[in-house]
Amino acid sequence: MGVSSSLYASISGLSTMGNAMSVLGDNVSNVNTIAFKSSRATFQDVLSQSVATAAGAAQVGRGVTMTTIDGIFAQGSFESTSTATDLAIGGQGFFMLRAAGSAEADMYTRAGEFRFDKEGFLVNPTGNFVQGWTLDTTSGERQGTIGDINLGKTTPPVSTTGIQVIANVDSRKNNETTEQRLFDAWNGTNPSLPVPTSPIDANAYEYTTAIKVYDSVGASHDLTVYFDRTTKDNQWEFLVTCEPSEDQRVLSTGRDATGALDGTNDEASIYTPDSAYNYQNHKGAGALLYGVLDFSTSGAISNMTAWNVPPDGEVDPAQSTNLLTLGNTDQYYSFAANFTGATTNQMIELNLGARYSGQATAVSQVLVSGSAAYATAGTSTPITKETLWNTVYDSTGTLVDTITPAVVTFAGYDNSGVAVSGTYTLAATDKVQDLLNALDATFKVTSTIDAAGKIKMTDATGGASGLAVTTFTFSAGANPFGASTATTNTFNVTTAKQQVVSTARATTTFPGTTPINASTPLTSVFDSTGVALTATDALVFVGARGDNTPVNATFTAGTNFGSPLTAPNNPPTMQDLLTWLEEQFDAEASIDGAGRLVLTDRVADDVAAAGYHSQLEITSITNALPGVSSPFGAGLFTTIAADASGEDGSLIGDTMSINFSTEALSTTQYANSSTTIFQDQNGFAAGFLQSVSVDTAGIITGNYSNGQVLQRAQVALASFNNLAGLNKEGGNIFRETSESGAPITGPPATNGLGTISPNSLEQSNVDLGAEFVKLITTQRGFQANSKIITTTDEMLADLINIKR
Repeated sequence: MGVSSSLYASISGLSTMGNAMSVLGDNVSNVNTIAFKSSRATFQDVLSQSVATAAGAAQVGRGVTMTTIDGIFAQGSFESTSTATDLAIGGQGFFMLRAAGSAEADMYTRAGEFRFDKEGFLVNPTGNFVQGWTLDTTSGERQGTIGDINLGKTTPPVSTTGIQVIANVDSRKNNETTEQRLFDAWNGTNPSLPVPTSPIDANAYEYTTAIKVYDSVGASHDLTVYFDRTTKDNQWEFLVTCEPSEDQRVLSTGRDATGALDGTNDEASIYTPDSAYNYQNHKGAGALLYGVLDFSTSGAISNMTAWNVPPDGEVDPAQSTNLLTLGNTDQYYSFAANFTGATTNQMIELNLGARYSGQATAVSQVLVSGSAAYATAGTSTPITKETLWNTVYDSTGTLVDTITPAVVTFAGYDNSGVAVSGTYTLAATDKVQDLLNALDATFKVTSTIDAAGKIKMTDATGGASGLAVTTFTFSAGANPFGASTATTNTFNVTTAKQQVVSTARATTTFPGTTPINASTPLTSVFDSTGVALTATDALVFVGARGDNTPVNATFTAGTNFGSPLTAPNNPPTMQDLLTWLEEQFDAEASIDGAGRLVLTDRVADDVAAAGYHSQLEITSITNALPGVSSPFGAGLFTTIAADASGEDGSLIGDTMSINFSTEALSTTQYANSSTTIFQDQNGFAAGFLQSVSVDTAGIITGNYSNGQVLQRAQVALASFNNLAGLNKEGGNIFRETSESGAPITGPPATNGLGTISPNSLEQSNVDLGAEFVKLITTQRGFQANSKIITTTDEMLADLINIKR
């Protein structure tokens, strides 16, 4: 019986050696299979049988059996390829695949031989979908959950939202002697003439550069930036423009759908019937942004200011009407553009290489006298602050009166709107500085004489200001600086649009010095006699619009708010009266820092081009109930005529965004020829996918025909706690089992997952040398077991022969 049992032990050996040979054959046959993982057969002895021996009990083995066939997941070597979507994993992990008919990505592979199918999906050779994340093309952040990867064959157009223009402007260019601002030199209606001409003369600027931008449908448009010197040292102005015929910027209606003010000018009503810029009618068509650059003595940008250009082209830098103010998180000025006729304008940031610090600057109000004084009888030698009064002449050559002597009387309001007044008596041997000292003490300003011989008063406190000069008269003789009386005032901030200003002002209490503002409740609006407005007061305004249309209208406090406002505010404020006045006079209504009512025409004087001269005025204000409140007097208004003669140095007080710090690449003012150093923009036309690339993080980047390089997707990887528990499905596919555990997914190089090697394929990890050695040992083992069988057969034959 012991002899025959050896047959069965040898048979188990033959069986296990045969299975081991199958494993070896599978390994060797897949020596060139992409990412193939070899297997290893291991053996164990079979339960032994106890037998009796002379020495006692002993055990005899019953043969061999196969323990396991283990997968060997060692890293295979990489083969370089020319295909970007050939991917290999360096380290742990599997690519995730989803079969076309399956809702789950339940297949895993190390074979990264991927391609895009006809629909743009990334698939393996058998059509299974590679899994990953879609990336936000702007931020690069992963979006949503793991799914099929599709780059798409096209990319939509991207409208330009930012441009960068870095230039050097030549510091050797002389300052202008007579200021002509670029917005004055620009005329967008020129291309609409029967014989079209350029919107700006070549002599009006020093340097120009152009950059291409894109609209929402991917069409390209040229933006041109003009640079020009100003009359000030180290200062340049710039104007950003487009073709006037392409300018379709929407004009604001000034009101939203509910009828409430939105804080913008009612431009659509000003330029009726045009609701958008029209180069046949609007001088400012094509002028998108106007600005001023101040350079340090080393040639770097120190300050920058910018304004919108309205349809009439009149920016009014001395006013705050079109001034742009940045928020503390903004970095650059933005301007509106519209090339498609869309209902909303396209906003574009302009980067000249200087970034806003986030700290606003309180700019002081500056008042300049309307006339100049001269140190000789002619007009060739302006006075200075050191000039003696006995040599001061007006523009007609008349000497001031130092014999009588003349008394200079001045009155008005200081920064906070407090009424102030003072006098100064001329003395022949006194200097002009003595009058300036008196002005300084009265108005809390710093006064000087500018280069033209005019008095220049700079508010000692920055920001919005009530500073105003209402009276400035000489009691006898010439007044070289221009008379200021109740109805005429030469100390004003320059304006291109006629203004009327009330001579009386309202305060919030009585007696009191605090001027009202637009948000003051009507019941807190006191006139000079201490009477406040009530709900029964009816103020009758008589005057004319800028086009000389007569106005005779009544405002009833607390009940009349003017179309389209239909419901009273709670409580009614001065803004209600201002809104109503804007409707009646077709002008901008406001309260200045001194508490005075100000109307500003919405249309600039342009006698030469359009023949328009503003007739805006208020001739009287009366109360229908005699003896009750009249906060702005009976109707005496100072008329400030539109000034088209150029700047006079005046400036309204405001909080401005002028503090900029230069970047590494910045516009400069060096003693070199003006040139463009660098320019860029972030818009694109529609594009078609031309090529892709993949990085080690598995991020797939598309290169498109429009020049865009976009990160579109990221490959996902998965790993398992027990790789040996995975089930081979064939086709280089593994599936999870209960022994492998659930997959651990994530991007490459995270959670212990490997990195991606693009343009590479992982080779089989079969070691032919090791396999051949195992082949020899397996073959010898098989031969030995077969020899046991033949030997046992001979022994059995001898046993049978004993009977014979």
